[in-house]
Amino acid sequence: MLKNPKIILNLLLIAALQLWLSPLFACSSITLVSSNSHFAMVHRIEASLYAQPNPKPKLKHVIAENIEGENYFEKRKDSCLIVTIGSEALTNVLKTQTKLPILSVLVRKSVFHYLLREHDRKLSDPQYPISVIYLDQPFERQLLLLQSLSPKQDKNQIGILLGPNSLQEQEYLQHLAQKNKFLLNTVYVNKFENPVAVLDALLDEVKIVLAIPDSRIYNSKTTRGMLLTAFHKRVPLIGYSKTYVNNGALASVYSTTKQLADQTAEQILLFSRSKDQKLPSAQYPKEFAVAVNYQVARSLGLAVDSETALKNSIEKMEKQNHG
Repeated sequence: MLKNPKIILNLLLIAALQLWLSPLFACSSITLVSSNSHFAMVHRIEASLYAQPNPKPKLKHVIAENIEGENYFEKRKDSCLIVTIGSEALTNVLKTQTKLPILSVLVRKSVFHYLLREHDRKLSDPQYPISVIYLDQPFERQLLLLQSLSPKQDKNQIGILLGPNSLQEQEYLQHLAQKNKFLLNTVYVNKFENPVAVLDALLDEVKIVLAIPDSRIYNSKTTRGMLLTAFHKRVPLIGYSKTYVNNGALASVYSTTKQLADQTAEQILLFSRSKDQKLPSAQYPKEFAVAVNYQVARSLGLAVDSETALKNSIEKMEKQNHG
């Protein structure tokens, strides 16, 4: 029997603390899954969570290549949420057919939904819960970049190439273009056509090209040809990543690793503190940055505001549009 009052008091304080924390953290352990190429994102998420005040859930990291067997996660019941980083991690986790909630990050929208179809999964399934923070920027934000680049023009003829993974976005893109007073010219690139040749023809009809993620059109084999073709015809091409801008696109909106990691950490905390352990709805990046290739702008004879001014302009219009 314990007779030391200090020991008894400490035990009572520990018990009280556990009772106080129990409703705060319904989920106390999170598994991060990534390939070796995404260690930077893992470290960013860890740093973002560790920067939060205590208490916070425990994290453990699993290499995607080490996941084997359908019951991999069921044998390890110490986690209540799996965060997959990148498409390889998501693919390997989906193969296990785990019923644990999955939050996917650092994956393009088209790739995410392709993998859901491949593994017979859907966003709204309560038995196999899954959600995502897309790597893509929302289309509305990309169009607001165009508007910020040419604020004095009421209309601009925008060209967009669509492939098998992006054709379903055509109607929504047309709606947004009309809403923002842009004229939109979309062209579908079938599997037999050369995307660079299709772009070459489109450039004669438009004043600016907006590249949206579709691996059939924009990939390692076509990137150089697409950028050079647009540059030679003196038509600005707006990319969807900072890398595209570095390679010759005029500008892009994108989210940094830190911004995506902070948003992921925020969703992890919200999930871990919710009693019903409900995943968030699929969402786009909240925070973003703007990249501009000023050498390309000068070569095209374009006067472009600073990246900070463009970002501020987009944020202002987003606030106005969403009230």
